[in-house]
Formats: sequence, C-alpha cells, structure tokens
Amino acid sequence: MNQHDVKAILLNLQNKQYIESDITHTFSQNNAAVFSVKYLKGDESFEVIQIETNSLQRFNDVDSAVHCINTLIAK
Repeated sequence: MNQHDVKAILLNLQNKQYIESDITHTFSQNNAAVFSVKYLKGDESFEVIQIETNSLQRFNDVDSAVHCINTLIAK
C-alpha cells in the first residue's frame, strides 16, 4: 500500500457522508490486526492505535496521519 492509497482511506473516513458514523479502518498483516485508524469528528483529528501495545497517537491533519501510518506499514 502506498502513500496515495493511505491518504485516500483517511480522506474517505473524513468524508461528510460518513461524518455521523464511527468508522475504524484496521490494517492487518498475516490475518492479524496491527493498527487501526479512525476519524474523530468532534476533535477533527485522526486517531492511530497500535493494537499490540495499545498506544494511541492523534493527528490534526491528514498528512501527519499518513506519515505515521506509512511508518507503521514499513515496520
């Protein structure tokens, strides 16, 4: 998955038609969930959670969230 694909996913989560929904996108490897991302409409931010460590990071803009996710994918 490249940077453009990740950005498209995040922009889709932020899309106005889904703004009243609570949608989480989970990234997996070998059928095991690795991390997830969701858009927090109240904060207008993205939340990235590493599932194994339960660590959470929030980003106020799409590009910062994309950078974090690409770093996690590269691990």
